[in-house]
Amino acid sequence: MSEITTRLLALAEELPLPPEVLPPLAAAAETLPDLPLAALAAPDTAGAAWTQTMALLPGWEADGGMSQLAAVLAAACETRDACRRNGVSGEIFLATMGCIPRFLRETRELTGRWAFDRGFWTWRQTGCLLFRLGTLEFEYAAAGAAPAGLSPEDMVLHVHIPSDATLTREALDGSYAQARRFFAGEGAAFCKNGPPRAVLCGSWLLAPALDELLPEESGIRRFAGDYRRFLVREDNTEFYRWLFRKPGPVPAEELPEDTGLQRAAKKRLAAGGRIGMARGLLRERER
Repeated sequence: MSEITTRLLALAEELPLPPEVLPPLAAAAETLPDLPLAALAAPDTAGAAWTQTMALLPGWEADGGMSQLAAVLAAACETRDACRRNGVSGEIFLATMGCIPRFLRETRELTGRWAFDRGFWTWRQTGCLLFRLGTLEFEYAAAGAAPAGLSPEDMVLHVHIPSDATLTREALDGSYAQARRFFAGEGAAFCKNGPPRAVLCGSWLLAPALDELLPEESGIRRFAGDYRRFLVREDNTEFYRWLFRKPGPVPAEELPEDTGLQRAAKKRLAAGGRIGMARGLLRERER
């Protein structure tokens, strides 16, 4: 067994990954080609390095994503070294890489198959561009669609909401406070284009339609209330995956009704309504 395989399997067990994944992962790890692992663990090269890596590996459908998963874990071993050099705690590193077992579980729930289909996303984690800080994740990147006062090129923190996030007031406030400290401290080493100028979020959780479907005290509305919406896209369909565990739009009668929100959203969709998504700027109170 190669040294790279030994290291990545040790990290796989530490996270921990589901036991069912470990044998095919080990087999895929032993056949990995020479990969740009150091570049995958650096903020300014991770994206391009993943494109290069994808050209060397089979698509995730071919082997359940095990080759891509092995590559991500091998790169994450380099990421851990980069975090240590810059004073990022082991707890933050493991919380950030906790996306990997979470993604595996989510795909299993959606498809019934243990597979890794998120290699397209996880170069952000290996590249020290996205960190889980408390209940939320924060990604350092250009603003893109931006509110007044910011340009698309301005560097910001994009907030992502993990599927296991706790949206209590205490958890949210703690996460924003930790992000402020982190990116002004040890995380500043990874902000190659200057400090973030704002905190933005684009998500179905910010969709105005949810204000009509959820009680005011719900965690989703609590989270959304922290943001001033500046862009609404009612035709966006990402909510099907996260709310209904469907890969894309399906007829309303096929949607599950296991939760109150599912029932309310299904009724809205059946009547011709929309859910969509929105982008928002974190209000000054939380910055």
